[in-house]
Amino acid sequence: MTLADVLGSETEATRWMESRARGLVLWNRVSPQDAYQLVEAAVAEHDPAILAELGQVWTRRPETAESGLPAVLYLTHWLDRDHLVAEDGTTGSAVIPLLTLHAYQLDYWQRPEQP
Repeated sequence: MTLADVLGSETEATRWMESRARGLVLWNRVSPQDAYQLVEAAVAEHDPAILAELGQVWTRRPETAESGLPAVLYLTHWLDRDHLVAEDGTTGSAVIPLLTLHAYQLDYWQRPEQP
């Protein structure tokens, strides 16, 4: 599934990627060209370090089925740069390391309505 599939259109995916790249420019002092290339590469690789945002639903990748990880995670809030709180639909909320999302794929994104 592509970012455009998750967000509903190529236009929305491009807007989100441009916004994420602007954040890298502002907060990490990356050049605009490099920032957009980093975001493009991260999206292509499904890298949660760039993709992870609140309101997302991530499903466990088929190849990690025997890992004991929950099948689905709903991201509810950040604790810090490396830890999120996620609901798994069965046991409630838990703190997960951001790197855990490498065992998952972005499936759905409940984004707030734009004014």
